[in-house]
Amino acid sequence: MIMLSLFKRYRLHRTSSHPTSTFDFMTVCQRVKPMSLVEFEFAQQSLDVASDWLYQQQSTPKYADASHYVLDGQTQAKYQQALNQSVALGVIPVAFANCHEILLHSLPALTQDGASVGMVHIGHGFELKQTLDLQVGSAFHFALSRFAQAKLFCIGIDTEHTHAQTLEYAEDLGCDWVSHEECGFLNRTQLKAQLSGYIEHCEQLVINIDLASLVPGNGLETHKVLDNQVVLRVLRQMVLSGKVRYIQLVGAKDKLIYSKQAKEIVDELMNLAPHLVHAA
Repeated sequence: MIMLSLFKRYRLHRTSSHPTSTFDFMTVCQRVKPMSLVEFEFAQQSLDVASDWLYQQQSTPKYADASHYVLDGQTQAKYQQALNQSVALGVIPVAFANCHEILLHSLPALTQDGASVGMVHIGHGFELKQTLDLQVGSAFHFALSRFAQAKLFCIGIDTEHTHAQTLEYAEDLGCDWVSHEECGFLNRTQLKAQLSGYIEHCEQLVINIDLASLVPGNGLETHKVLDNQVVLRVLRQMVLSGKVRYIQLVGAKDKLIYSKQAKEIVDELMNLAPHLVHAA
């Protein structure tokens, strides 16, 4: 139970005297077309179990919310309320989610005062599927169309497997992106500079990480994998800017949720928490 011991260890490092500028973990699940009921239920079960472990991190129950949310009806309202509370307290929600589209529920809480929101997506796809109704793969299409103050920077795009039409659409929307090949160790200085320029022009940041782009596939599922050390450097740069308001890690299967890469990301956030407390 590596994750369980990990979460218990983090609890010891949290201090009740600093309820702000730290991280509150939660799990969120939503059924989005064309997701099958079986797919959804498996993801819901995996994330529900994860929420039990994540709760161990919360040293300040008065402020913390480590619940597992299934977004429909009343539960959706409770999730929005939890996000609003986090924003008010200066706490950064970290959501383990089964799909990228859950990001759309966080944006209303961040755009209430009209401040600009820079979305940073780390993954191989743009998630810009043009649809009339919400579907898997359409997260940023709806985010950019619904929220005028939002913009998008994608890190790790697999241009070889991205349709030309999608690339054109991303350009039309004014999106910035860095390809998978440009995310290597040798390009770290250039990537840091590009991200720095993006951060400078944003009042708030939202981070979305596609765990499937970080974790190697099995058997016939082989695909390109982003270097997690590069991802951790990018994450560190954004968090230390003091502008991050929401972090989302997307994975619907155990092999993603409990992967070595996800653990390293959580570890990095734990290491960064004291720096944010001292800066507050």
